Amino acid sequence: MEAIIIIAFFIERFTKNDIGGVKSYLRRIAKYLIANDRKVVILTQLTKNDQEEETVIEGIPVIRLDCGDLVDRIESFSTIPTEERIQLAKDLFNDNDLETTGLKLAGELAEFINKNKPQVIHFHNSYFITPYALYFLKQRLNTYTTPSYYFWTHSPPMDIILPDGKKDSIYSALSSFQNLFKGIFSVSHSVRDYLLKAGINSKVKYLGVDTEVFAKSEEKRKQIREKFNISENAFVVLYTGRIIKEKGLDLFPTICKELLKKGDSYAKIQFLIAGEGRYKEKLIEKLKQEKIDHCFHFTVAEAEEDLAALYSSADCFLLPTRREALGLSLLEAMSCSLPCLVTDLSGVKEIITHGKNGIIFPKDDIAEIVRWISALFSNKNMKENLAQQTRVTITEKFSAENHYRNFMRRLLF
Repeated sequence: MEAIIIIAFFIERFTKNDIGGVKSYLRRIAKYLIANDRKVVILTQLTKNDQEEETVIEGIPVIRLDCGDLVDRIESFSTIPTEERIQLAKDLFNDNDLETTGLKLAGELAEFINKNKPQVIHFHNSYFITPYALYFLKQRLNTYTTPSYYFWTHSPPMDIILPDGKKDSIYSALSSFQNLFKGIFSVSHSVRDYLLKAGINSKVKYLGVDTEVFAKSEEKRKQIREKFNISENAFVVLYTGRIIKEKGLDLFPTICKELLKKGDSYAKIQFLIAGEGRYKEKLIEKLKQEKIDHCFHFTVAEAEEDLAALYSSADCFLLPTRREALGLSLLEAMSCSLPCLVTDLSGVKEIITHGKNGIIFPKDDIAEIVRWISALFSNKNMKENLAQQTRVTITEKFSAENHYRNFMRRLLF
C-alpha cells in the first residue's frame, strides 16, 4: 500500500469540528483515497489548544507537528482591528520568525518522512512557511528517494503585514521557491490568473461535490425546521462558513431590517447561520441591540450530513463574501438545489451565470441583496427555475467523483 500524505493548513488547526472550506475537502479526498486502498495522513501544526500530537478524526490519522508558537501568534493577530495591526505586528512578531519556524517544520517533516517514507505530499494553502521548510528540508533527508511535493492554492491573494510593519503579498514565498514543487494547482481560473501575475505557474483543478450526500431532502427539511422551531411557510435564508467580516456577515443585520421594512409578510423571512468565527459574538450582540435576534438561528455542522440537512431546510443561500477563490459552500448549496445569491467576484463567475443558475450582486450592495431576496420570496417560479439549474451545474461540471478519479490518475506520483 503506497502512502499518499496530505499536509493541511499550516497556519490553521485541523480538528474534529473543522467543517467547511479546504478542511472539508481534505476530509473528503482522504476518505476517498482510503476507500481505494491508499494510506492517508493529514499533517498540521500543533497549537496551544491541541491536546494530542497524534489522533484519528473520522478514520483519518492526523499528526500535529510542533513548530513553535507562530501559528498561535498569527491567530491572535487576526483578531486585532486592522487599524492597529501595523504597530502591534512589531510586538507580536520577530524578524527571524519565518526562518525559525521553517527550520522547525523542516525538522519535523524530515523525521516524519524518514520514518514513514511517503511517496507524495500535497500542501494546501501553507503559503509562507512551507516553501521555507522545503528549502531547509533538502539538507535533512536521508538518501532514499524524496517524496513528490505538490502545492494547492485555494485562496486569492491577500496582503499581510510583516513584523517591520510593511505590507507584502501572501504569494511571495511561493513565488521564490516554486521550483521545489512538482506541481502547483489553483482551484479556479481566477486564482490561477492571480498567481500568474505573481510569476507563479499553476494548473486549474476544480474541486467537486458529492452529489449523493449533498442532495435536497424533504425529510431533512422538516427535521431542521422542527429543531429550530421554524414554521413550514417561513422563507429561510441560509449562510454556512466562517463567521467573519470578510465573508460579509456584518451586512446581515441591515439586510434583515431592510426586508422587514417592506411589509408584515416579510416577517416570514428567517436567517439560519451555520459556523463559527471571531465575529460571531459581535454579530449576536448586534442582532440583540437591533431587536431582530428573533429572526436569526445559529448552529454548527459537525459532519457533511449535517450540512446537507441545513441546505435542504433553506429556501436560498446567501454568500455576501468580499473575497473568494471559488466557494466550496456555494457548490454544496447548489448541489442541494438551492437558489444562490453571491458577490460579484471573478471566481464566482466560473460557477454562476447571473439569472440562469444563480444571482450575482455588487460587493456590499445591500439594496441589491434585499431586492433579490425579495424577488425569490415573492416569485415561486423564479425560485424553482434557479434551483433546478444549480443542481444541473454541479452534476455537469463539479462532480466530486470526476475530481477524485483525476486525483488518483494524475496526482499520486
